[in-house]
Amino acid sequence: MGYETQLIPISTVLVSSRIRKDTGDIQALAADLGKHGLINPITVMDCQNGSYQLIAGLRRLEAAKRIHMTELRATVLSPIQAEEMLEIEIAENEQRLNFTTAERLEYAEKIKAIEQAKARGRMSLYAREGYTNENQGKRVCAYPEKGQSRDQIANKVGFSSSRQMERAGIVAGKRPELLPQIDSGETTIYGAYRETVKEGNGNKAVASLAKKPAVSADQVARAGVIRLMKNPHYLELRAELGNMRAEATAAKNTLKRALEAYDNKVKHFENNIGFLSRRVKELEEENDALRARLGMEARHVRRVEFGNPDGIIGTPASSVFGKD
Repeated sequence: MGYETQLIPISTVLVSSRIRKDTGDIQALAADLGKHGLINPITVMDCQNGSYQLIAGLRRLEAAKRIHMTELRATVLSPIQAEEMLEIEIAENEQRLNFTTAERLEYAEKIKAIEQAKARGRMSLYAREGYTNENQGKRVCAYPEKGQSRDQIANKVGFSSSRQMERAGIVAGKRPELLPQIDSGETTIYGAYRETVKEGNGNKAVASLAKKPAVSADQVARAGVIRLMKNPHYLELRAELGNMRAEATAAKNTLKRALEAYDNKVKHFENNIGFLSRRVKELEEENDALRARLGMEARHVRRVEFGNPDGIIGTPASSVFGKD
């Protein structure tokens, strides 16, 4: 996809975001911009009406305004290109666990600007007369239904409905300090909205909201769980954890079978050792008996050889009767 880079008047660049942003200290950036010029161009979308919607580069734009520049180099995207880039950016940011409510609202503003630019392009192409769908023979308006368009934008950025997105926008505009509480699960968008409108001028919305029950801790917890279950990065980690648990269970079963087999072998060896010990003792007893028997037979043979088979000890006659 090729992008066109050109010089555009700074006065034609629109920054339409409801989220109050702190651009920080841009004095150093402005000084560097005045000395070296713009190195990385800002990114804008052609709104099809002579103006440009800022997509990226707010600090560079503010720095250029600080040093009174009239033109700025920008990468100009068509509405279709801006939509594709934004979809990629949203998909990448959804992988993070801290995709905040403020960021969702900011993306909603950008998508809204893209849809308006696309609608203006369709109106210009068909001369604001609408056109006929050749397949169905129906006359189609260049602008989508407002409610339908808002719901589509809300779904793209992760809100459950356009009403929830609208309430989040009111909180961001009047009580931005409540946004971190929404992101951490301390409260819900409805709870923060209710607290915001309570501090308003007491209109009918406040009166109707006052009749609704307060948000309980369980509701806040459930809302946090629902947001977490919609996070694709969490779902990916949960699936990976399930696979690891299955592998651990299989390894545990394999180890258990191996230990059982080892225990059986140990018992077999112990039984063999007992049997062999008893057999050795029997053989030693047999050997001792055989040795004793062989000794007796050997002594008998010697007595036979010396003419004394009965083993009687003879006494010399001289020792009994004396000498002649």
